[in-house]
Amino acid sequence: MHRALTRFARRYLFADAAPLSPAERRRSTLAALLGVMIFEGVLFVLPVAPEIRRLLAPLGATSVILFVLPHSPLAQPWSVFGGLMLPALTGFACGSWLPAGWLAVGVAVTVSVWLMAWLRCLHPPGGAMAIVMASAAAQGLDAASSLGGAACNALAMLMAATAVNNLIPGRHYPLCSPAPTAPKRPPRSAAGIQHPDLAAALAEIDAYLDVSEDDLAEVFQRAARHAFHRHVLLTCGDVMEAAPLRVDFATGLNEAWRLMQRHNLRHLPVVDRGQRVIGLVGLEDFLRHVTPDDGPRIGDSVRRLLRPTPGTHTSKPEVVGQLMLAPKDGLRCLRTTDGIALAADVLGPGHQPCVPVVDDGGRLAGLVTPTTMTAVLFQHEALDYVRGDAA
Repeated sequence: MHRALTRFARRYLFADAAPLSPAERRRSTLAALLGVMIFEGVLFVLPVAPEIRRLLAPLGATSVILFVLPHSPLAQPWSVFGGLMLPALTGFACGSWLPAGWLAVGVAVTVSVWLMAWLRCLHPPGGAMAIVMASAAAQGLDAASSLGGAACNALAMLMAATAVNNLIPGRHYPLCSPAPTAPKRPPRSAAGIQHPDLAAALAEIDAYLDVSEDDLAEVFQRAARHAFHRHVLLTCGDVMEAAPLRVDFATGLNEAWRLMQRHNLRHLPVVDRGQRVIGLVGLEDFLRHVTPDDGPRIGDSVRRLLRPTPGTHTSKPEVVGQLMLAPKDGLRCLRTTDGIALAADVLGPGHQPCVPVVDDGGRLAGLVTPTTMTAVLFQHEALDYVRGDAA
């Protein structure tokens, strides 16, 4: 019996939502405290009667949405202001024109829901606002004071939300839509789910989802990455290019360039005397120090960079250690036992051109490059296709 009740509760009573982490609970609690204090401070300096300030209980529900779910579509400025003021107007009109209180409340909430859905400003506390304002009209309160108080409260809450949510790391408010651009044809190489695909899927569902398109895209990307970690079990040691050429800190630029050209390499790991990785130098590092101008051709600029400078003083780099991407610049190395999903995470953002792989002693063992990763993924997809046909 206990198990049956538990299953019933989990299936029908409890929302299937991810729990907030302790850190996010602390941030939300702090945001609510600071936001309500700012809200009260704004109302203190505005010419609003004390009884009007306390009339608007729906603002308590609005504060939960604004300070706990600031990235929700329900919390954006038009949703808050329109979702409070439209029901306020509707509720006051119904309370003034309809004789029965129960009828005024019912019509006010119904019309408010229709207006909010039509004008795309859904805000759940708007239903409570319609009831409160219908009751205010039935009690004979002044329309200008009541609606003016509602507007002042809504604006004060938006000011508090803007101030507080932009102070908390990881939050930004409001969520601004990207600037409209001329539609362009996606490149042939573009794959995966894009924003137009998400917009089309949301239109097909034809139900309101309390999540922005950007958050939905981020959830999908994170889920895809976790799925990749779970399914692809190869290690960096399995796929790396073993024992690549290497240079040390003091290797001259001309020598490093010659090695890259002779062996058709785009990157060279930089190691110390113990063969531990201290950096990575690539073609783009050389080109970053070449400044083309209207005079010499680009080849002349490259040769000038590679040519050693006579004397003891120079303003240009002379050895690879002065060009390389170092750990202090964000270079990441992985171990041979690390899964290739970690290598995909490092290569994915495009901040690092390849991944040095080290053994248990921290010595260079190989490199994982984007070309290697592409070949491995193609092979993995082909094997999955064959297994699917066999099944």
